[in-house]
Amino acid sequence: NISTAGIRAEIAPSSRLDAFATYHALRLASRTDAFSTTGIRDVAGRSGQFAGHQIEGRLRYWLVPKLLRGEINAMWLSKGQFLRTAPNALQTGNTHYLATGLTATF
Repeated sequence: NISTAGIRAEIAPSSRLDAFATYHALRLASRTDAFSTTGIRDVAGRSGQFAGHQIEGRLRYWLVPKLLRGEINAMWLSKGQFLRTAPNALQTGNTHYLATGLTATF
């Protein structure tokens, strides 16, 4: 159970290119909740409620208009107090993802 406030910006400067970026501040709904589906939990509630900051973005471009589109996706989670100090929290530092894709439409 999480509560998140965030902002999102989107841009499509041409018919071939679009992008978006989001920011979310992640908080537990209650100090004793588990963080989403990770199973990370502090049943005593001593690790606080703030889970961290998440920034995500995507850039897509039609390589061949209406036929082949490429995209790049990225996400960064800066762990907050809860994800750093909960008893079963992984001590792996911040989380980063990068993915690419090609979509063929026919």
